[in-house]
Amino acid sequence: MVESSDGRSARRERNRDAVLDALVELTIEGADEPSIDDIADRAGVSYRSVYRYFDDRSEMMAAATDRAMASIQPLVQQASGQAQPTDPLDHRIQAIVDGRIELYDRVADTVRAAMTQSFSNRKIREHFQHSRRVSRGQIHDLFHNELKSFTPQECELRITAIDQALSFQAIDYVVHDRRHSRDELERYLRGSIRAALRLRPTSD
Repeated sequence: MVESSDGRSARRERNRDAVLDALVELTIEGADEPSIDDIADRAGVSYRSVYRYFDDRSEMMAAATDRAMASIQPLVQQASGQAQPTDPLDHRIQAIVDGRIELYDRVADTVRAAMTQSFSNRKIREHFQHSRRVSRGQIHDLFHNELKSFTPQECELRITAIDQALSFQAIDYVVHDRRHSRDELERYLRGSIRAALRLRPTSD
């Protein structure tokens, strides 16, 4: 039975995605420039077929970057946690702390690998910049009632302080470099938010 054009297109798309996923996985595992042989082996396709899906290596790298970063964006959108601006403050603080830690846990390896390429890869930089804009918007919306007591310029500074504390780099430093526990990380993040909002520290 002859395979239909729809079937061939679907198989081509699956194989193309498998190649991109293989490239992302190998990069995360520490391979700076995975060979085509390694990519093909990981994807389960032939060496020759890789270049049926991409004109050259640069096109494949760009597509892999888009695929990896696109998979992160929905998680970033949810990183303020399950809270509303009208919820009690302690609940909002804990929600965004939980949301950012969960995001970190899910994307740490991917983001850590992407950061090493961000200086030379414009598309990765743009993805990171978009994520930071989303992050600042979440902080502004979630803590609007507390932030509105500041001048506009001071409000921006307070958002920056919270955004910096909740950033991937800050969490990675606390957890990955300094080896602090989850409980210590949570206490650090809650304290940083309260300090930025000029709130009295709690018992934690």
